[in-house]
Amino acid sequence: MTAFLPGVELARLFYAEAVRPLLGHRPHAAARLGPGSDVLGFDTPRSTDHDWGPRLELFVDDDIGELGALLSEQLPTRFRGWSTHFEPPGARVRTMADTDGPVDHYVTITPFPRWCHGLLGFDPAAGGITPLDWLATPWQRLAEITGGAVFHDPGGAISRVREGLRWYPADLWRYVLATQWQRIAEEEPFPARAAEAGDDRGARVITARLCREIARLSLLQSRRWPPYSKWLMAALPPDKVAWHLTAALFADEARSREDALCTALEAIAEKQNELGLTAELPPTRREFHDRGYEVIGGDRFAEALRAAITDPSLRTRPLTGAIDQITDNTAVLTSPPICRAVTAAATTP
Repeated sequence: MTAFLPGVELARLFYAEAVRPLLGHRPHAAARLGPGSDVLGFDTPRSTDHDWGPRLELFVDDDIGELGALLSEQLPTRFRGWSTHFEPPGARVRTMADTDGPVDHYVTITPFPRWCHGLLGFDPAAGGITPLDWLATPWQRLAEITGGAVFHDPGGAISRVREGLRWYPADLWRYVLATQWQRIAEEEPFPARAAEAGDDRGARVITARLCREIARLSLLQSRRWPPYSKWLMAALPPDKVAWHLTAALFADEARSREDALCTALEAIAEKQNELGLTAELPPTRREFHDRGYEVIGGDRFAEALRAAITDPSLRTRPLTGAIDQITDNTAVLTSPPICRAVTAAATTP
């Protein structure tokens, strides 16, 4: 067995030792960005079975076909013990396979603006980033372009785009946080109500939904793009929020479940106050009407954040938020044109 090493480190070595010597004086930039567990730092030996291996993104302005053929002919068939040949050719999902050459490599060769359009639906370097650009781009995509690593960027274009997409402008951050608090407010009394009605399974399902929303809110507060469901909880830091969410998920008794959720939300509320994005609010639980259920009252934070938005056009938008807060449909989230159409329709006042 070939010793495993993180995919981004493998890509760095692959570029420096195998790809770069073949490029001569050709102007280019190189990185490992885009889809892949390695870009987010979550790859393990299990990841090596598909879309993992000696691969990278090579950004050039022209001669894409000629360069691709050059690499196919001259790259070694193996690098650091891993095959550089991937099958089936041109498929959406590809796997390392043995070959005597030439190799069907996994070096994506493209102009950087075209690559951005394919991943994001717009070119961040062309005319600035609009509110629609921000809200219509899935968090997973933003994580993919700001994660990974850049190996060669002589003009700094890739680094500037990555820095520009590192996080939301302040008003958009308030708007997205407000939407996330509102999502929590809409369901936070439901686990207790379902349990009271004797529906323990329903209470557990709703609890899991709330744990997802709280985890997303925690990451948004930490200025970290929440990844999609497979990596969401892995991305959560091992703090008291994560501990109480775990307690909520494993609780077998309704009151214990409610207490764990409220304790997690109190920690989130304290963190919200510390951010200084609004006037402080009491970060403590309260009774939901007169039913005896304990909630944080997420709508309080939603309205405070909305009121603190300085842009009138953004402040008056409905709290539909970013595309991830509108839908979790994979067919939508993986299509930039659909993301933009759905977001534009959902955020029209």
